[in-house]
Amino acid sequence: MQRLLCIRCGDSIHPDTAKQNEGLCVPCVRGNQLSIEQRSEQRRREREVERAWRESPEHRYWLSLVERVYKQPGGFGALSRGDQLYYLVNVLSGEVHNGGFDQFFSNSSGDRYYETVQALAELEDQATLSLLEEAKSTLFGAVDVPVDGVARFGLMRTASEDHPQYAATVLALDQLDKRFYANAESVSSLLERVATAHDLYRDA
Repeated sequence: MQRLLCIRCGDSIHPDTAKQNEGLCVPCVRGNQLSIEQRSEQRRREREVERAWRESPEHRYWLSLVERVYKQPGGFGALSRGDQLYYLVNVLSGEVHNGGFDQFFSNSSGDRYYETVQALAELEDQATLSLLEEAKSTLFGAVDVPVDGVARFGLMRTASEDHPQYAATVLALDQLDKRFYANAESVSSLLERVATAHDLYRDA
């Protein structure tokens, strides 16, 4: 059966829905659907924001920084201290926003847990440092975090649903993730301060 288009927002809908609602989809009937014009304008603004970000000195700097970490001789160890601080904080932020603290420790970013702790302490960001250390305790208890990824994952309380503390750990991490998200503006400001103090965007 050929589907129809909602007369207000343009979404595809079942003919029976269109007949029942006089051509409208269910969201439009409930008043919570954007019009075609509104959605087009929303997408246009989103594209403009994305374009501005990709053309910004911050974005160009970040791309060059990642390239240096993975392709230049010496990698992370060859970076200036300002570059190292920016890299560690930005990786933490990106991993947590993408998949929570569980992802930070599961991925290679967890290899640098102790370096990230040191960076946050050096930058005097106690709020973010406390969240990271709480996440570590939630996942590993008093056990040290291994640098080796396989060994680290094997010790994580979220590695298996059969772990006796799995459910409690997932719940606790969810709360820590939300607290980190609520602190996002502070982390962004911290990155800006690092960039300004070390003149990181100079050649970007």
